[in-house]
Formats: sequence, C-alpha cells, structure tokens
Amino acid sequence: MRIAALAALILALSACSQSTSGRPQPTPDQPAVTSTQAAPSSAPPTRESKLKERIAWVQAGTPVDASRYHSASTGSGPATDLKTDIAFVSPSGKISCITGTEYQIDGLNCVVKLKNPIPKPNEGFGNWDGGYVHYSASALTVGQFRGDPGLFIHGEGQTLPYDSKLTFANYTCRIAPTGLTCINPTATSAVHLNDDGITPYGCLQEAPDPQPSVGRTFTC
Repeated sequence: MRIAALAALILALSACSQSTSGRPQPTPDQPAVTSTQAAPSSAPPTRESKLKERIAWVQAGTPVDASRYHSASTGSGPATDLKTDIAFVSPSGKISCITGTEYQIDGLNCVVKLKNPIPKPNEGFGNWDGGYVHYSASALTVGQFRGDPGLFIHGEGQTLPYDSKLTFANYTCRIAPTGLTCINPTATSAVHLNDDGITPYGCLQEAPDPQPSVGRTFTC
C-alpha cells in the first residue's frame, strides 16, 4: 500500500507541472505576454509624421542670441557687418550658411562639403558647386553654377555650437554632430544637411525636370 500511494503522489505532481493553457510560461527574467499589450505597428512613417518629428527636435534645441551672427569674416581683417542677414558655420566646418535678405533673397544659402557632390549638369556657366544648397521654405535646390563667391563674398559667420537653435524670420535651425536641420513651420517644410547628403521633409518633393543651372530641385 505504501508503494502504491507513493506512485500515485508522483503522478499527481507530474501532471501539475505541465501547462494546460497552450501559452509559453513566464521565466524569472521574461514576463508573460498579456492580451493588453499592443502589437507593434508595421505602418511606415508618413511625410507628415517625419516633419513633425523634425520640427519637435529643432524646437527642443538650446536657443542662441541671433544678434551674434550678423557678421562674416574671411579670416583676414575685420569682420563685415551683414546688417539684417545671418551667417554661421558648423563646428566641423563642413556646413556654412548665410541669408540674403539685403538682396531680396528669401531663405537660407548653405555650402555643404558633401562626400558625393551633385554631378554637374550639361547646361550652365561658371564654377560648379555640387554642395551649394538654397532652401526657401517652398523650394529647395542642390548644386549650383557660381561665377563668384556671391553671398559668401565676406566670408563665413561665427560657429554655431552643437545642440543650439538659431531663429531668424520664419526659419529655425538646429545643429548637431549628425548635421544641420532647418525648418519653416509656416510652409510645412524642413531640410536636413550633412556631408552624407541633403534630405527634404514635409511638402518638398523632387521635381522631374530641375532647373537647367542646378543639380536637383524640390518644390511644394
């Protein structure tokens, strides 16, 4: 009788140790999955969501006094007062930007030292700069023929420190080690610049037929 009772007890314990739910059981370092946990979304981010993320990131930067960036210098001689215009350069020296409001030019002009500059088109005169970028909220061009220094005739502005944001007119730019992002929320557009390339956001889409004197054109 004692042997039979012991055998019955062993069988009962074995039955209790097996799962009857059909679900994997939790381990001490892996909690059970419950029905209240949402499955990860497989939908790709939209252009609108990417733009919102960029705007939020730029606005979270540390603001700097824009009055410190109203001058430019070639490195020799005194700096030139740009009056209402803004000029700045990235800490890496790979991105240099300037505005042209004194010449009725909207937006921001930047020279980016791209690893792979935009190839020169068949048409155009002057010196080709495959890393010249012009962003004017509803339009973006990359690559440009230039016969002279243009807006950069007085050199470059002061260095904009990493994680700083600079606001001027309807634009705000934030610099980071990963590049420069400039936004224009009123036009629902933005652009990100670094030496790997130029990335438009929001309503900016590439035009099938770019202007003859530029490499690539994006418009809203």
